[in-house]
Amino acid sequence: MPIGEMAKKLDVTAPTVRKRIKVLEEKGIFKISGLIDPRRHREMITALVAMSVRSEGKLNQLLDKIAQLPNVAWAGVVTGRYDIIAEVICVEGKDELYRFTTETILKMGNIVKSETFILMRSRNNWLRLPKGAAEI
Repeated sequence: MPIGEMAKKLDVTAPTVRKRIKVLEEKGIFKISGLIDPRRHREMITALVAMSVRSEGKLNQLLDKIAQLPNVAWAGVVTGRYDIIAEVICVEGKDELYRFTTETILKMGNIVKSETFILMRSRNNWLRLPKGAAEI
């Protein structure tokens, strides 16, 4: 929504809206980002990679390392049979996903096992490309 339209809806001036957005960004509460529709990119693969890890009491540090890997949109600690799940976006397709699951995460050394779930079809799945993802 344009700033001017927001200002009208909120009954404030456009500079006020800009200032409020800037404050929210500085506090890390709000982020402006471009999103893409993965259905329009035939080669792109989105997958959830579930991992059992040997964290040795350092699960948060391992989570941070996984979240910073190329192609990882987000990672989180979960309940159930896995410890961490990461959303992985591979613009170049299955070869890139194969490298991620067989080389990238294995080099970390703490991954005991992983299982990959490729999204075959989804709805309302607009994506922000993670750092390290190939350009479209």
